[in-house]
Amino acid sequence: MFRRFLEKYKLPSFRLKQIYEQYYKSNISSWDELTTWSKDLREKLIREIPFYKLTNFTDYPSKDKRTIKTLSYTTDGYPVESVMMKNKKRITVCISCMSGCPVRCKFCATGQMGKNRNLDVQEIVDQVLYFKRKLGDKNITNIVFMGMGEPMLNLDNVLGAIKVFTNKDMLGFGHRRITVSTVGYIKQLEEFLKKDTGVKLAISLHAPTQELRMKLMPTVAKANKLDDLMKVLIRYQMSKGKRVTYEYILLKDINDDVEHAKELAKLLKNQIALVNIINFNRSENLPFEPSSRKRVDAFRNILDSREINNTLRYSYGKDINAACGQLANQ
Repeated sequence: MFRRFLEKYKLPSFRLKQIYEQYYKSNISSWDELTTWSKDLREKLIREIPFYKLTNFTDYPSKDKRTIKTLSYTTDGYPVESVMMKNKKRITVCISCMSGCPVRCKFCATGQMGKNRNLDVQEIVDQVLYFKRKLGDKNITNIVFMGMGEPMLNLDNVLGAIKVFTNKDMLGFGHRRITVSTVGYIKQLEEFLKKDTGVKLAISLHAPTQELRMKLMPTVAKANKLDDLMKVLIRYQMSKGKRVTYEYILLKDINDDVEHAKELAKLLKNQIALVNIINFNRSENLPFEPSSRKRVDAFRNILDSREINNTLRYSYGKDINAACGQLANQ
């Protein structure tokens, strides 16, 4: 968008460096603070390029101050939720690529909304810039596409946002500091992998068999068979030598039995894989319950005994409905 502006007004190329430096790196809060440009140029910018395309940002901080969920709106009135999570080592921003989501996984609050529309590149980037400017001297360490929406169904805009995030003249994040999570639309995933962006890949798996995935994630599972998905991911691991993270939400009496763990271990045997185990966060609109600690431990013990790397994800922001699977406009 900035290049087109420069071309329109026949501005010298050094103007691009100036706007990148202040807009992406110096945490200015409006075009009026773009002090390296004249007042006349700033007024043209104000008329033609919005400083934020998302509007009406409202923060919902958790009681422990470690999490902030932010609700904003597109200019045509659709809600977008983003989350910033802090611990001693990291500040992670979880961003959305859509307002709502068309995949409608049975255990996900966002999916119950359905899809409003895709977000464009600036609307995706706006979420990171909002938190970056809010933090001031502190730095965001990680970006995860794990908010509203399915990245493979908005691939062009997700790829465009990744370019902004990783461009050294813009936000300059390391590629491995960015994670894209997908439920596994195979055709689009193959296209994404061909782009070789260098970012981390996470697969929302949640079931070790095609039959169970069909019950929990029917929209994606019907046309994207689990065996076919695994073939794509194994080829990727073999060609790139990079690990794939598999996200697995434990649902009481649904997918948390030791037999499910054994099936999962069999599915992932000999893969370069990490299973990120997530305990379900209750939602009044969803008919599921979280697994007991005993069942969580038993599940992990099976994976450990079969040498499947796994972690138990800590859920941030439960009190503000910002934990995994809870994003939905209330």
